[in-house]
Amino acid sequence: MKKVLCTVLAGIMAMSMMACATTAAPAAAPAAPAAPAASAEAPAASGEVARTPMTLYTWSSSAKVLDANGVIEDFESKYPYDVEVITAEYDDLENTVIMMHNTGDAPDVIQVNNSSVATFVDAGMLMNLDEWLAGSSVNLDTYAPAAVEVGYVDGSCFAIPYDADCRILAYNKVILEECGMTPDQITTTDGVMEFARKANEKGYYAMAGQVSKNVFCIYDLGGFMLCWGVRLYEKDEASGKYLSQVKFPEVREYLEWAVEMYDYMPKDTNIDDTLARSMFAQGKVAMLWWTPSQVKSVLPQFANPDDVGFLPMPTAPNGKSGSALGGSLFGVSYQAKNVDGALAWMEYVNPPENQAKVTRGLPADRAAFDYEPYNKPVYEPFKIQYETACFPVPLTPIYTEVAETWNVFYGQALLKDITIDEAIEKGDAAVQAKLDTLNE
Repeated sequence: MKKVLCTVLAGIMAMSMMACATTAAPAAAPAAPAAPAASAEAPAASGEVARTPMTLYTWSSSAKVLDANGVIEDFESKYPYDVEVITAEYDDLENTVIMMHNTGDAPDVIQVNNSSVATFVDAGMLMNLDEWLAGSSVNLDTYAPAAVEVGYVDGSCFAIPYDADCRILAYNKVILEECGMTPDQITTTDGVMEFARKANEKGYYAMAGQVSKNVFCIYDLGGFMLCWGVRLYEKDEASGKYLSQVKFPEVREYLEWAVEMYDYMPKDTNIDDTLARSMFAQGKVAMLWWTPSQVKSVLPQFANPDDVGFLPMPTAPNGKSGSALGGSLFGVSYQAKNVDGALAWMEYVNPPENQAKVTRGLPADRAAFDYEPYNKPVYEPFKIQYETACFPVPLTPIYTEVAETWNVFYGQALLKDITIDEAIEKGDAAVQAKLDTLNE
């Protein structure tokens, strides 16, 4: 296996800047060429089998998982393709592959962030997988429905999820017991708030997080808004327009809850996620919204990992609950030079036993929870949470811009620089103005 690290891609990015200025992506995806029918597993390489190169573009952190689990070596032993893994850092994942596409040097297989699928399809970057999927062995019936849905654009499949995630509630068992409470008492948003108050009285922070992050208002503390069954904006089916939900009464109820919760959180806006998670591991923080990657990255930091308990996200007074879904998909580049190899990869990574090996967060296929490491009890709350997990907003091409817009007023409300009424009034107007750029 050959790796081309992101430092190499930096050179590609620099050289492609002028090309990007003159090579515009098409306004809509062209009709994709017919994908070859799914092929049976190829025999192990021999002198009679011609091996061909295949390129795989992925996040550097995901590449480490492939390395650690021997995924590329296993794939190469079963198919006549030699894989070159091209990596990028997470913040560069979308822009780098767009530049590669614009210069005609796109990889064969692309890791696509959930928020990028529609953008890549509009730019003509992804192959239509309908024909291949119909003839393949891939069965999406056991996948998280919301994760599958994001891979479809206008009724056609352009990407298949493999590495999903959602949020659950992690809590410090020692602090909970010190507060005279039990796990069954923090299964509601009211119970979580009661724990926050008591923990704060005893000198602990209730929660901690990076409030300056642009998606803090929809994924982190803002992700709890889904417990009230409401999102920042929705698409009106009758008019086809995207409409702000900020003035909904459920948003107000959530904001009142969040503003009080922030009273019991660190006020240092320079705290990043790494520090917040470290504080939780050190026993300074009572609770944390918890992602699957933290099982490997944060849990080992605890002196006693058994001190951490996990629950699905709490239920709000209106009886609803929810969790923010995220994650990645694999798609085949419209410019793929080795279409057969790319589709062989798509076939290879989707059986549950293989998906469990390629996943960094959670397998999109719930059947993969029967395999290591996802068959461990620590992942059971995530499996349960999948039932109500959804993307925190409709994944429009400007969803991060909308989140950034709302985060300004959301953060000001948390800091009590403005009132909740002001945050709702100003935030609703600003969010709708941003959405109207899509509605025109």
